[in-house]
Amino acid sequence: MGNMIQTSGFEIQEGEAFKLLHAFPLIFDMSATPSLLYRLDEDLKVGSTVSYRLVSGFQIINWKGFVSSIQGNSWTVELKQGPFSMFHAEHSIQMTDGLLECSDEISFNGEPVDMTSVLENAQIVYSFGARKKLFQAKDAFESRRQTETFRAFTSGFSAG
Repeated sequence: MGNMIQTSGFEIQEGEAFKLLHAFPLIFDMSATPSLLYRLDEDLKVGSTVSYRLVSGFQIINWKGFVSSIQGNSWTVELKQGPFSMFHAEHSIQMTDGLLECSDEISFNGEPVDMTSVLENAQIVYSFGARKKLFQAKDAFESRRQTETFRAFTSGFSAG
């Protein structure tokens, strides 16, 4: 059985953080330390799905959990599907003195042997900047697509 406990602070507003947690970053800076990321697949409510991604070098392991309880800005996640016999996570996000504090406590059991040391040495990475860039890229793509659709539509009216 393994455990991870981590608290991180960020200069970002709570509402913006919840929005950004709905996407995995396309690109993020990696270090020699394995990284664990999570994404809220739906609005935060009991039963909604949370996706987890462990990245260690070129190895990526994905699994899913479901929100089993919510108390304010804290929520508990249990294993839905993945490489464990047991997985339990408690996530909390709150503003403290103008700083967003993200606290995470994760326990797991029954993982494959080669995954044990990777997960025990992982750090939870939020990559809010990289997540924001993903949303900006999606917005730019959608804006360009709508502009091209409008141009094609209006050129149809002027055609002979």
